[in-house]
Amino acid sequence: MIIDLSQSAIKQFGIILEKAGSPEAKVKIGVREGGCAGMTYTMDIVDKIIENAQVYDHGGIPVVIEEAHVPFLKGMQLDYNDDILNSGFKFANPNADETCGCGSSFSAKKAG
Repeated sequence: MIIDLSQSAIKQFGIILEKAGSPEAKVKIGVREGGCAGMTYTMDIVDKIIENAQVYDHGGIPVVIEEAHVPFLKGMQLDYNDDILNSGFKFANPNADETCGCGSSFSAKKAG
């Protein structure tokens, strides 16, 4: 697997996909340039798989990851916390050199 989802993340994605109302709905996880540390995580609900992307099953949750994003996400652990003061998805990414205070922005480690 490219990423690892905690049981609480799987449960939350199940709720989100159910609300999407499409039997073809999948969770797409990726990265893009931006955020205060240089890169930020993206999560979307999609019905179609684009070229150069793979679908991975995580406890019944279909997760789509584009091949170009694999180097930035490989080994990442994704958790969901529903604590009243700090709810949301939490990223633990071994490929991050630095992360910002919000936890959803990072800079990638330099190769070599």
